[in-house]
Amino acid sequence: MSGLRALGAGLVLSLAACADPAVTITPVFDLPLDPDAVPTGLDSITLSVAAAGAEQALASISFTPGAHVELTGVPFDDALVVHMTGFVGGGDVAYGRTCAFAVTPDGPVPTPHLLFARNVRFATVDATPRARTGGAAIATAGGAALLLGGAVRTVERYDPASATLTALGELAPRTGAVATPLGLGAGEQIAIVGGDGDGLIELIDPAARIDRLDEPRLARTALTATTLTDGRVIAIGGRDRGGVATGDLIELTPAAGTVEVRAAIARLAHPRAEHTATRLGDDVGAAVLIAGGRDATGPIAVAELWKPLSGELADPATFAPAMVVPRHGHVARLLPDGSVLVIGGLDGAGAPVRVLERFSIDAGFRAAGELPATSGVVELTATPLPDGRILIAGGRAAPGGPAVDTAVIARLDVIGGAVDVVATDRLAMPRADHQATLLCDGTVLVTGGTAAPTPLERYNPPALGRR
Repeated sequence: MSGLRALGAGLVLSLAACADPAVTITPVFDLPLDPDAVPTGLDSITLSVAAAGAEQALASISFTPGAHVELTGVPFDDALVVHMTGFVGGGDVAYGRTCAFAVTPDGPVPTPHLLFARNVRFATVDATPRARTGGAAIATAGGAALLLGGAVRTVERYDPASATLTALGELAPRTGAVATPLGLGAGEQIAIVGGDGDGLIELIDPAARIDRLDEPRLARTALTATTLTDGRVIAIGGRDRGGVATGDLIELTPAAGTVEVRAAIARLAHPRAEHTATRLGDDVGAAVLIAGGRDATGPIAVAELWKPLSGELADPATFAPAMVVPRHGHVARLLPDGSVLVIGGLDGAGAPVRVLERFSIDAGFRAAGELPATSGVVELTATPLPDGRILIAGGRAAPGGPAVDTAVIARLDVIGGAVDVVATDRLAMPRADHQATLLCDGTVLVTGGTAAPTPLERYNPPALGRR
């Protein structure tokens, strides 16, 4: 490990345009705290610099650990990425990349951080956020992640570009709220809506200022809030203050640093709570699939489809697909082909559901695989990876059971339509009702879900898709 740590001081990047003076950048080289994730015994390392999103490197060099390295001939750019890959016997076993950063002749010299860890490992890092059970981790447009909720009023921000954890302002005391981005681009805010109490919307802007708006129509729990392709948010269903499932839909529209709120013209045919609402892609006006959940009588089998361009729900006479296993408390994630994977949850008897379902507009819901017996089915996280697979981590195998440290990868077989589920590295500690999100460097941040504060973890996927 000493050779790897010495490498951090020996990486020098000299960037220059044709007639401009050179700018020298020394990346900050971060290693995991846990030895199993540290890439030891490497035969060689390849360092490269590329434009963000580009497959071809602008410049690259290979060397042995501990060597002093200077990489020259890299042009100035407003979105550069440093990649580093470790090899043993010709196979790549470790990888890391920075978030995108800008280098200009007259601008500040960046010191981009790069987490270098073994592939497909959870890497514990030197940052310990507050203990949160519930709540959310939300990736921001600036590349950081906000940690919020979970009965903790303080909002924290973890920035992988600088490997720093910072406490921001405080939210109002409430539980049962949900969070999602509101708006687009540099003006994007994070909206926290719903929860117990009298109804509230809180907005966290890019400067970390928190604004509050009273909104009695959002005095509900177990609702969903889904960001649309135009930056609006649609809040769907949930339980009102009397504990009754509602069919109301509320639209939130960003407006000059605040938000306009209005009731949608549509109303669910089946009022529900503990459901999912998944946007079906990134095309303009992409519809939202509303699946599962329950009312006073039990789980709801029939899904509904909300159309943002018309503001209406699909006609139940022509769109009424039924789930293979009606469930609530589940998770749903969009797959690369535009279908939706439904994961976990509980059935009408309150029993865990291990059957995976895949929804498509053409075929409706179909069984597509099964979670292993050691996986969580409730209070888990499911995070899309850069290569299109989904990391399913932690949770509980049954309601009230112990938290698990199991993590699996779900991958769509585009030929047969099944979803393959394979085991991956275990979490450093069991977590349930925790938070996870994909960071700007392609790693997955995992935090919370424990009784006491614990270091955060970052899952290091393979390099595929992380340009």
